[in-house]
Amino acid sequence: MPDIAEVTEKLQPQAEVAFPKTPFFEGSELPCRFEGEVYNCVVRGTIPKEVDGTYYRCMPDALWAPQYEDDVFINGDGAIDAIRIHDGHADFKQKYVRTSKFVIERAARQAVFGKYRNRYTDDPRVKHEIHSTANTHIIFFEKQLLALKEDSPPYAMDPDTLETKGAYDFHGQYTAPTFTAHPKIDASNGEMMTMGYEAKGDGTTDVAYYLFSKEGKKLEECWFKGPYIGMMHDMAATDKWVVFTIPPLQAQSLESLKAGSKHFAWAEDKPLTFGILPRYNPKPEDIRWFTYKNAFYGHTGNAFDGDDGCVYLDAPLTYFNKFWFFPPVGQDPMTAPSGKPPGRDQLQSHYVRWRFDPNATDPRVEPVELVNADGEMPKVDDRFAGKPYNTLFLAMHDPTKENGPVGGIYNAIAKCDVNTGKLVHWSAGDHTAIHEVAFIPRTPDSPEADGFLVTIANRRDTKLSCILILDAQKLAEGPLAIIELPFRLRNGIHGSWVPSTELPSDNDLCDMSGVTDKIRRAYAGKPVSFPKFKA
Repeated sequence: MPDIAEVTEKLQPQAEVAFPKTPFFEGSELPCRFEGEVYNCVVRGTIPKEVDGTYYRCMPDALWAPQYEDDVFINGDGAIDAIRIHDGHADFKQKYVRTSKFVIERAARQAVFGKYRNRYTDDPRVKHEIHSTANTHIIFFEKQLLALKEDSPPYAMDPDTLETKGAYDFHGQYTAPTFTAHPKIDASNGEMMTMGYEAKGDGTTDVAYYLFSKEGKKLEECWFKGPYIGMMHDMAATDKWVVFTIPPLQAQSLESLKAGSKHFAWAEDKPLTFGILPRYNPKPEDIRWFTYKNAFYGHTGNAFDGDDGCVYLDAPLTYFNKFWFFPPVGQDPMTAPSGKPPGRDQLQSHYVRWRFDPNATDPRVEPVELVNADGEMPKVDDRFAGKPYNTLFLAMHDPTKENGPVGGIYNAIAKCDVNTGKLVHWSAGDHTAIHEVAFIPRTPDSPEADGFLVTIANRRDTKLSCILILDAQKLAEGPLAIIELPFRLRNGIHGSWVPSTELPSDNDLCDMSGVTDKIRRAYAGKPVSFPKFKA
C-alpha cells in the first residue's frame, strides 16, 4: 500500500501551478502563494522600545506557473510584507499588489502574461495592460506606499490594509511609461529624485528625470538620451547632482524580443557607464557620461558632493555578471563564463568610490577601494543619504568561510567604516539566507549609524522565516530579538522602514477586535471578468 509520500510523488500538480524544475521555483524558492496575517508574533528576546514603526518588504512570488520555463524569478507577482512593531510586540501581514497582471491572471486561473519584460510573449488580449509585477521595492511617499517595478509606473497602496489603490502617476505629472525601482528621497527636505529608462517604449535610449517635492509637486523634468540601452536598475543623488548608472546588461532589439528572447543580455563589449546631471534646472545637454571597463553594478551605497566640485559615488563593484540568468546572446545561463566568479586569487567584488569631475575632458574613470568585502544590498543611515557619511551596512558572505552559504545567498551582515575599510560582522550560519537590512535610528537626532537594523532571514534548517532586530553598535553580538513566523517566505528584494510618527494615527495593521468590516474589506477579492479563450 503506497504511503502519502509515494502518492504525492505520483500525482502531478495541475498545469497552471506545475512550476518548472529549476532553482527559481524549487526548494526554498518554491512559490509561497498566500496572503495572511499573524497577530502578536512569537518574539524571542526583547525588541527595544525605540523600535516603533513598520518594516515593509517586497517579495517576487509567482502565483502561476510561467508560460516559459526559462522565465526568471524577478517576474513573480509582488507580495508585500508588513511587520508592524510597537511596545515590544510585532504583527505581520502579507498581501499581493493588485496589479493588472495579478487581477487578470487570478480571473483566468493561469499565467496570461509572458516572459519578464517581454510584451511580445504575452497573450495578445493583455498587450495594452500595465506590465508591472510591482515586486522589486516598496517605499513610503505622500502618506502612502508605492510598490515599484522599473518597467512600469508605481502602484499606490494603503500602509495599513495593504489594499491597492491603483497605478500612480503623481497626479498626472509623471508621463514616462517606466519608473525606477530606486528613487532617492532627501531626508532633509523630503524631495524625491526619480527617473525612467526606455522612457519612450521598449528599445528606446530615452531617459526621463523627475524631481518632486515632498507634497508630490513636480519641480523638475528633463529628458535625454543614453549611450546605449542597459538595465539602469539604480541611481544616486546628491545635494547638487543626480547620477545614472548603466551596467552592460543590454536590452535586446525589438526583433529579438518578438522572437521570444529575454529582455536583457550581458554585453561583454560594453563598458560600465555613468552619467551625471544637475539636480536643479537640468537641460538635456548638461548630461556628462563616464566609462569604466566591463563590470557589474547592482546597487548604490551612497553619493555626495565633494569640496573639490566633483561628484562621489560609492557602491559594490563586481567583476562578473551577477545577473547570470541574463547571459550573453546565444549562451547557456548555467554555463556562461561571464556569470562565473573569477578564481580565488582574483578580486571578485569590493566596495568602491567613483569620482566624477563635471569639467573632465577624459570620460574614463577608475574606482578606489573603500572596503574589501564580497557583498551587496548596501545600506546607509538614511539621514545621511546624499551627504558625506562614515558607515555602511552590507549583506555579505561570511568572510571567515571558504564557501558561501547554501544556494549562494548572503548569510552575514557587515558594518563597515568607509574611511578605514575596517568592518565587523555577524553571520547567521551556512543554512540561513540574510536579506537587505533597513536602518532604524535610536532617536531622531542620534549620531550616524547609532540605532538598529531589521532584516528577514530564511532558515533552510527549519524551513521557516523570521525577522531579526540587531543593535547596529553591537552587531557582532547577533540579534537582540527574533520575530518568528510560522511559515516560509521566499527571498525578497528591497524594503523600507517607516517610523510610527509618519504613519496614519489609526495605524492598526492587524485589527483583531473581531471580524470587522475593515478586515473583510482588506481581504475581499474583487470580482473581475476575463474574456474566455477561444478554441
